[in-house]
Amino acid sequence: MWIDGAKRRAARALHVLSVTCLVASPAAEAEQGQYRSRVQITPPGEVNQGRVLSVEELEQQINALDDPYAKSSAGRHLARHYVEQKEYDKAIEYYRTALAAKGLSDIANREMLRELAQVYLLSENYAAAAATLERALRIDLVPVPGDYLLLATAQYRLGNYVAVVAALDAMQGKRLALDIPQMRQTLALYYRAGAWSQCETLLQRLLELEPNNPDNWHQLAAVYLQQNKRRQALDQLALAREKSVPFQASDLNLLVDLMAVNGNPYGAADTLRQALQAGEIPATAANYRKLFELWFQARESRQASAALVQAARLSGDTELYLYLAQLQMEEEDWQGMQQTMLAACAKQLEDRYVSRANLFLGVSQLKLGDREGARRSLINATLVGGAGTQAGQWLDYMGAEPATEDEARRVVGPCYGSEGKQRQVASLSSPVGAGQDATVAEAGAEGEEFQFKTLPAQRLFYSEYDMPLAELAAQLKPLSVKLGVTLVKSGGTADGPLQIIAPAGAEEGALQLAMPSRGSPRAGGQYKTRRTTPARAAYRVRRGSAEELAGAWLEFSGSLREAGYELSGEQRLVFLPSGGGDSDSVGVEIQIGIVE
Repeated sequence: MWIDGAKRRAARALHVLSVTCLVASPAAEAEQGQYRSRVQITPPGEVNQGRVLSVEELEQQINALDDPYAKSSAGRHLARHYVEQKEYDKAIEYYRTALAAKGLSDIANREMLRELAQVYLLSENYAAAAATLERALRIDLVPVPGDYLLLATAQYRLGNYVAVVAALDAMQGKRLALDIPQMRQTLALYYRAGAWSQCETLLQRLLELEPNNPDNWHQLAAVYLQQNKRRQALDQLALAREKSVPFQASDLNLLVDLMAVNGNPYGAADTLRQALQAGEIPATAANYRKLFELWFQARESRQASAALVQAARLSGDTELYLYLAQLQMEEEDWQGMQQTMLAACAKQLEDRYVSRANLFLGVSQLKLGDREGARRSLINATLVGGAGTQAGQWLDYMGAEPATEDEARRVVGPCYGSEGKQRQVASLSSPVGAGQDATVAEAGAEGEEFQFKTLPAQRLFYSEYDMPLAELAAQLKPLSVKLGVTLVKSGGTADGPLQIIAPAGAEEGALQLAMPSRGSPRAGGQYKTRRTTPARAAYRVRRGSAEELAGAWLEFSGSLREAGYELSGEQRLVFLPSGGGDSDSVGVEIQIGIVE
C-alpha cells in the first residue's frame, strides 16, 4: 500500500528533528549557553596564598586547603581546566571535590552540577549524567529549561523513553519560557520518544511563531501521519500547497499518496501530473508508472494510457509495453496496440516475452485486416514462451490454416528472442492452436470427442463471490477492473487472462474471480493469493452470453461424466481476448479438471 511509503517519507521529512548529543554539538552548546559560554578558563586567582598559582601548584595544594570556599573554588577552576584539555576523568574528580567542600552558593553548585552532567554525557556515562541532573533539579531555585533538556537527553541515551517524556512534561508543567532552538530540541526528543500528541502541540505553536518556515508545515503533517490521522495530514499539506509553501519531491509524493489513500485518485493523479510537468518531481519511469496507476484507478483510461506510454519509453521495460498493449486491446485501439508492440520489439526480446509479444502483435494485425501477418505472428506465439494456448484460440477463431513444418521451425517477424530458439509442436497436421500436449480422446457414449491438456502451475490473485455464474458474469467488467487495479497496487502484474473458477470442494455457488500473476502481490481484505499445481483438464472453446456460457459449462461437465471421466473438482472459465462486436458476447475456454 502507498501509505507505507508515505510513512517512510514522513520520517525523512523530520530530518531536522533528529537528536544529536546536545553537549557535543558546538551549535547546541552556543544555543544553550553550555560549555563554551560557561566553561572558560579564568586566570588562576589567589587561594589563601596572596599570589597567583599555576595549575600544577593548585593541584599540589588543594587537598591541604581548609577553607570550604577556597577548596570549592580551586576544584571548580581545575575541573574547568581539564574540560578544556578534554581530560574528562580528571575534570570529574575535581568537580566532585568542589561539590564535596560545600563552599559555594546553591546557584554556583547548580551550575557545577550542570557542568558535571555535561562531562558525564561527553564521557558517555549517561546514568551518572541523569543522576547528577536530578540532584541539580532538587536544589530549591527557579528551574531553567536547559537542565530538563539535558536530563531528557541523558535518558534518551539510556533508552528510557518514558523518562524522556516525564522530564520534558515536567519542564512544560513549569511553564518555563522556551526560545525557538529549545522548542526544537524539545520537539526532537519528544519525537524520538514517540510522544506524538506533544509533538503536535509544539509544532502548532512553532507554526504560529514561524508561519513562513516550511519545515513546520511538513513536520506537522508527518506527525499527523504518525498518529494515523491521514485526513489531518492531507489537509495540512493541501493548505501548505495553497499558501505556496516550498515543497520538496518527497513532500509532493506524500501529498499525492495521501490523496490516493483518502479516496481521491483523480486529485492525486492531477497533482502528480502538474508536479512532473513543472519539474518538481523527476520525470522517471517509476513516477510515470505511478501516474498511470493513479489515472487507471480514477478510470481515466486516456490519461492512463498516455502515462504508461511515457513509463514504457523511459524504462524500455517490455512488461510495461505488454501491459500497455493489453490496455489498448481492451479499448480496441488496434493501431496504437500495433505501434506499441513494434516499439517493444525494436530490440531482441528475452525469450519469456516472445510469446506474449507475438500474441498482441497478431491480434492487432488481425483487427487491422492483415490476416496473413496475424497468422504468422500467432504461430510465432506458439513457438517460444507461454501464450501458446491463447494464440491457438485466436488461430481457431480466425479459421487459420495449420502451421507448416517450415513455419513451426523458428520465429519469423519483428518480435523474436534468442537466435535459433524454437519449440516443436505436437503435430504439424493439426492446428498449432491445439497446444503441444493437446490430444484427442476416445469417443464418448454419444460419439463425442474431447480435447485434453495439462494446465500449468500458476500463482492466482483472486476474490470470492457467493452467487450464480450468470449473476457474476453480469458484473464482470467492474469487478475485473477492480481486481486488476488491486493486483497492481499490491505489487503484482497480470500474467494471463481473467478466470472464473469453481474450486474443488467448494460449496455450490462459491466462485472465484482470479488473475494469474507475476511478482509477489500481497493479499489483503477480500483479495487472496494461492498457487495451483499442474493438472490435467478437458477443454472446450465457446462464445456467447453469460447465461449461455453458464449452460455450456454445466453441459460440458455433464457430458464428461456420461463419457466415464472422473472429474477432479476444479473447473474454470478462462476468458479469451475480446473479439469486438457484440459487447454481450464473450469467448471463453471451459476447463474441467479430470482424474487420469
